[in-house]
This record gives sequence, C-alpha cells and structure tokens, in this order.
Amino acid sequence: MTTRLFTFFAIVALPSLATAQGGAAVPPSGRGQAPAAPANYPPYTRPVSTYVPPRTPDGQPDISGLYVAIPLPRSIETPQAPMNRGPNRANGEFSYSLNERPKLPEGASVRPAAVDPPDGKIPLTPAALARRRDIIANQEKIEYLDGRVLCLAPGIPRSTVPAPVVGYQIFQKPGYVVIFYEQSHLYRTIPLDGRARLDPNIRKAMGVSRGHWEGNVLVVEVTNFTTNLDNNWVIGAVSATPGVPAESLTTGHGIPHSDSYRVTERYTPIDANTIHYEARIVDENVFTQPWTVAWYAFARAPKDYVPVEYACFEGNAKNLLLMTNTDISGIRVGVP
Repeated sequence: MTTRLFTFFAIVALPSLATAQGGAAVPPSGRGQAPAAPANYPPYTRPVSTYVPPRTPDGQPDISGLYVAIPLPRSIETPQAPMNRGPNRANGEFSYSLNERPKLPEGASVRPAAVDPPDGKIPLTPAALARRRDIIANQEKIEYLDGRVLCLAPGIPRSTVPAPVVGYQIFQKPGYVVIFYEQSHLYRTIPLDGRARLDPNIRKAMGVSRGHWEGNVLVVEVTNFTTNLDNNWVIGAVSATPGVPAESLTTGHGIPHSDSYRVTERYTPIDANTIHYEARIVDENVFTQPWTVAWYAFARAPKDYVPVEYACFEGNAKNLLLMTNTDISGIRVGVP
C-alpha cells in the first residue's frame, strides 16, 4: 500500500513558494491580489448551468467519480481590520504554490468563499468573537489547537474546504450518495429516502446527513454535530498566521459551533468535470444571522489519479510536541 505521511501544520506553515525574492507576494496565474480591507463584493448569485448529467440506473443525476479540489480564489473571509502578516507566509491564495491544482472556471468570481453577507465577513456574535480571540491567542496550547492539526474530523462544510493534499470520491447507489474524502479517510453516507433525522442526542463529528435532488442539484441537510470539543471548528483553510488578531483573520479559524449548528449544502454540476459547492450555515448561538460559503469546489481528477492512504497520527506526534511541549505519543482520542 502506498502511504502518504501528512502533517497538516508542517505543510501550511511553510513559506510560500509564490513569494518573490524582494519579499513581495506574487499571485499564481489567474488568482489576483487579496483585496484591501474592508471590501464589498457584488451580491452572490448561484451559478446557472444548462448541463444535464447522465442518469444512474435508479434515475439519479450521475455525479459519481474521482475529483480533486479547485483552490479557493481568496481565503474564507474578508478581514475586519488591515492584516499585519509578513510577506513570506503561506496563506489563502498562495498555499497552492505547493501543489498544482485545477484553475477556476472561466469567468468565475474572485472573492472570499464567504459570499453572504456580501462583505465577506463571518457574522459572529460578540460572545463568539471573544471566544475566537481566546482560541487564537492560545495556539501554543494543545487544547486550543485546530482539530485538523490534531487529526480530528473537521466536520461540514470544512471537509470540503481544499487543503494542500485533498481528493474526493463520490459513489452512488439506489437511494444513497456516498462521499469519500481523501483527507483523514473521512466519508459520509447520504440517504435520499426522506427518512427522519436521528435523535438529537446522537451526535457525530461529520454530522448526520439527509439529502434530496432538486433537478440536477444535490441538496443535503446536515445536523447532529458533535459539540464536545472546542477544536471542532465550523470552517477553516490553511493556517492562522501567528500574531494576526482574530479580527484580521481570513482563514475561518477559531470558531466552534453550538448544539444548534446546522448546514444546508448544494452540489451543482456545472459540466461533466466541475461541481459548484454551496453551504448555508446557521447557529443562532454563534452567528448573528445565517451565512453562506460558496465556491467551485470539485474538478474531475486525471485518469491516473489514485487516492492514497492519508496517515495523520503517524507523523504528527513530534510536531505537536515541538509546538506545545505536549507528548501525545501514547494518546488516541475517540470522537464519535
């Protein structure tokens, strides 16, 4: 078996390979510079496609197959204050200098993934922002670390956010869609038969999914998320740069959810090789209003692409020891 030893922190903390010798960040082709903050973007509209996918034997639109991530054209959010980040930090638009990835479709909007509210800012309550400040200020402590660094399941929609190494496989069978995530060997089984939600006391790191088709669009309602870890954040991309205050982040980091957290996803096939992704996020205890992330997320993988073992714990203990002076070599955390 081919093994990919992958430590999330080690990858994202590397200096950007897209940085020029003089220290000025040079964006990869077709990506553009990050906007000055604050910024306002045009109102988000869902992409319209005339593409009609083939059908599975039971009549579902057939979107099955292997996919790789399309990079975010910007990071997750627009900063609320000017960023004070060194020019050689890997972040948002520059992390994909580490790996060649499919480019955005022609004419796609270059903006943060947070599309509603239109200013690209995550609408945190004052209490949630205070909690975020505390989390970001204590990233040297293992109990505050990003759950993905700890090899914990990142939940929804975060599992769809592209990381430096990520692929997806979609399977379809009568009455179900199954999504396999190369990262951390995560998977979701999405029933399409209209069954009731599980008892709210049953909670899972990836939530409980219930799906249906609206024309050619797969719509998935996700509830029943685990809330027993502050490390289980709503969303996040790349890394939270040390020294950048919570108000200036563009990564989505440091935002745990409550028991009220729920997500509505939309998977829209744009053509035979591209799927657009949208997630509407609701949590009255954390956000002042529902908010939405959306981007062109999935590109059909090359024919020779093979998902490989994503070994996280195997290569992570030493890095966590260096980061936090905590030895986890004898610890395994069981998360439902």
